[in-house]
Amino acid sequence: MVDDIVEICRSYPQIVVFLAIAIGYFVGKMKLRGFNIGSTAGVLIIALVLGQMNIKVPPLLKAVSFALFIFCMGYKVGPQFFGALKKEGLHYIWLSLFLALLGLVIAILLGKGFGFDKGTTAGLLAGAMTQSSAIGTAEGAIKHLSISAADQTTLESNVAVAYAITYVFGTAGLIFFFKMIPRLMKIDLRNEARKLEQEMSGGSGETDKRPELFSWYKQLNLRAYRVTNENILGKTVSELEALFPRKIAVQKLKRADRVIDPAPGTVIQSGDVVAMVGDRREFLKADEKIGPEVDDRSVVDLIGEILNICVLNPEAVGKTLGEISTEHGHGCFLRKITRQGHELPLTKNTVVHKCDVLEVAGTQKDIEKLVKHLGYPERPTVMTDLVIVGLGCVLGTLIGLIMVPVMGIPLTLGVGGGVLLSGLVFGWLRSIHPTFGQIPGGAQWVLTDLGLNLFIACVGLTAGPRAIHALQTTGASLLLAGVILTLTPHIIGLIFGRLVLKMNPVLLFGALTGAGTSTATLNALKEEANSPVPVLGYTVPFAFGNVLLTIWGTVLVNVM
Repeated sequence: MVDDIVEICRSYPQIVVFLAIAIGYFVGKMKLRGFNIGSTAGVLIIALVLGQMNIKVPPLLKAVSFALFIFCMGYKVGPQFFGALKKEGLHYIWLSLFLALLGLVIAILLGKGFGFDKGTTAGLLAGAMTQSSAIGTAEGAIKHLSISAADQTTLESNVAVAYAITYVFGTAGLIFFFKMIPRLMKIDLRNEARKLEQEMSGGSGETDKRPELFSWYKQLNLRAYRVTNENILGKTVSELEALFPRKIAVQKLKRADRVIDPAPGTVIQSGDVVAMVGDRREFLKADEKIGPEVDDRSVVDLIGEILNICVLNPEAVGKTLGEISTEHGHGCFLRKITRQGHELPLTKNTVVHKCDVLEVAGTQKDIEKLVKHLGYPERPTVMTDLVIVGLGCVLGTLIGLIMVPVMGIPLTLGVGGGVLLSGLVFGWLRSIHPTFGQIPGGAQWVLTDLGLNLFIACVGLTAGPRAIHALQTTGASLLLAGVILTLTPHIIGLIFGRLVLKMNPVLLFGALTGAGTSTATLNALKEEANSPVPVLGYTVPFAFGNVLLTIWGTVLVNVM
């Protein structure tokens, strides 16, 4: 019966591929004392086990899945990558370059010192620095080596095995490192994050450090009041709004039987009914400032909207949340701001970058005005521009096939590097011209996550028959080398960031997790700091780290 099952799996390899993904995801999500190995490592380990059945996976599946993954990864970080080249914050770029180059040099030295082959060294870097895409670029480079097909298969198998051995410490070890290093350096992350938030809030010591011009949507109320207080007669709408410490906005004004949209200079008259939106706490004593509250549907009949706005307007990029709200945010209330999917602190001095996404609540009229000043509205959609995905993968593949001889050595980006470059460019172009090339967040997740894990499953199944031998011959030395490669660049990078770049410790820790492309470590850091502030240092290094570490897969195969 076992033989029959094995034969079915060999005849229909897609069964084993999907089984590896299903079980791998399940294993990856299992937590031990709050830690899980993640879906990618889980899928690879299960695939290596199932690969003992000697499953032949079509190479086309591996190539297509990797292309989809690497294109979408480039698409996602492209705007941040190119945007950082012409912005302030060059120290983040220097730190990314420093860490990536350090990782490359240490990987080469460890490979030479332990006697690892090209495939093992590339897998070592991919696992220890948690950059799964380096597996694909390394395999692409191996295919261009002038060696036999059997030797190529062995090197490809060694990439997968080395990655599997070193990835777990590359994730768990780095999380433990960033939990311990602040204590060893006697840095109170929570206190440092709190001080930075207060600084970004304009030095306010209040517990509510959100911008005074914004409020949480859950705190919003819509109320109507009849003007009877003589103290506000003759005041303008903007002067009335200024009487309230927190942000409120006069949305409608009813005079006699006529409902109008008031301008900031509209003068308040006795008997007017004003409809106001704002922080509910401000309405506790609003009747004392204005007059009695009334229930008048004609004036409170407003159309509300919650909308994600992608910041693309050059005039808005580089401004703070406080400046944007003061100039264009009348009646708009910020719920959150995200950068590359990570929430940022809501403070008046939080600087807005290109492609940041602001989730704003307010009346439809005010929201639409804000959109014109910020950029592009990301309205809910399920449509993906597959023309761009397909064209990007085609152009990237062609770019990756180009070889340039340097000192007699043919150098090439490889298919993986070419498609990554294509994704970067298309993602950047999308940020400039948002009317084309849309890939919604859900579609990005599917293409990236499913593409990566399909590829990893194929890699593991192909490497499976040789995995046990590789573990027996290099397992212990690989584990030691992985620990060294995971920790050393971050330790030296920490010294470089503190002593040379003079970076704030919270931002430095966030930047190091970004340069090391370790999102799991960033999440642990945010928990440790009890603040989203580390994200401010994470995003630019994450974009550069993804690009550089992916390319290193090709570089290692060619220089070892």
